[in-house]
Amino acid sequence: MKRAFVLVLAGLSSCATYHSAPLPGMEPVVAPLPATKPLTLTQLAALAVRRDPDLTATRAQAGIAQTELLAAGTPPNPSLSIGFEALLGGPASMSSIAGSLVEDVSPLITRSANVNAAKAHLLQVNAGILWQEWQVAAQAEQLGVTLTGEAADLASLHSDDQALTALEQDVQAQTAAGNLTQQDVSATQIALATLRTALNSEEQAQARDEAQLDALLALSPGTPIALAPIDVAQIPPGLQQQALATLPQRRPDLLALRYGYTEADEKLRAAIRGQFLPISLGAQGGRDTSGVTSAGPQVTLSLPLFNRNRPAIQTDEATRTALRAQYAASLAAARNGAEALGQSITMLQHQSAQADQAAAQAAAIAEDARHSFFAGGLDASAETDLITAAGDRRREAIQLRTQLQTAEVSLATLLGLGLPVHGRATR
Repeated sequence: MKRAFVLVLAGLSSCATYHSAPLPGMEPVVAPLPATKPLTLTQLAALAVRRDPDLTATRAQAGIAQTELLAAGTPPNPSLSIGFEALLGGPASMSSIAGSLVEDVSPLITRSANVNAAKAHLLQVNAGILWQEWQVAAQAEQLGVTLTGEAADLASLHSDDQALTALEQDVQAQTAAGNLTQQDVSATQIALATLRTALNSEEQAQARDEAQLDALLALSPGTPIALAPIDVAQIPPGLQQQALATLPQRRPDLLALRYGYTEADEKLRAAIRGQFLPISLGAQGGRDTSGVTSAGPQVTLSLPLFNRNRPAIQTDEATRTALRAQYAASLAAARNGAEALGQSITMLQHQSAQADQAAAQAAAIAEDARHSFFAGGLDASAETDLITAAGDRRREAIQLRTQLQTAEVSLATLLGLGLPVHGRATR
């Protein structure tokens, strides 16, 4: 009895104790970006993966899955029961003592399946975290591409604004001198009003995207981020096919689904083994009031006559079937999405090249027209139209180039380029 008491005290001394962890307040905790040159897309993506607040919260899920794995491999504590009855009267000669020590061995029967399921769940959580990191990296790259395109759009709009403003001032002067009519003034003013509406909309879009990037990098709103010129590598068709062939072994969301299927399969195995559970083994003994002592084994088990754990088995079978179908659907969607995006990129490449050529031609025509206008060979309305047309062609080319670069970033994400087989990588 003394030895048992000592063992109980030793066990209690190793128990966990409570420590408070207060929630944070409203005060922002913003770490500034390290002083550096303008960021490339790769550097921007790496910063987002390190600093994104949502990713920080998601990574905590891995700790929960790790404790679930520990729980699956840890047997339950044995149960100790001790009873004492004092002799109060009658022919007996002493008080009675009884005790039993029982261990639930059910977890030992399902331990391998439960541990395998917990391991698969941990791998699933880690793969899910990696896929979210990959998505955040892609989001940062796409924002970098978008902001670069918006900066180019704004530069084009400001250039046209300066050209039309100068033209409008010249038209006003010539109208006052009687060389031009009010119709020429109206045409230039209408073009300027339309341009400045587009300029305001583009500035608002840029502000929204800058705020989104600041939030992604855990920066205060309005923090300026310098971006290097965009350089998105094109993905050759051969590399696309090679990446598609190994997609199930590399893309984290597909790996997460595979691990989820393995977890469901192991849970089904454990449910089948659980038809006879619970099972407890132990020993009991004692001394009655006449001084007779006895001891012996104790076995408790469930007889599979009615329930036979069928509800749990059927639930796990249905879960495994659903996950198998989900994996097949996700695999097909990933393959079809990548192939469709590849075709879209081919089309955008052709359209972008044509738009660049059209923008260059329109700019040359507008430049020649400017000389003709000042020489008196072109009216103000035609000059206004040509300035506007050249600016429109230039911005169409910028927008198509932005769409092409965004599609190439998306394709690299869909194909998991930069991810090793069954491993982690950063862009």
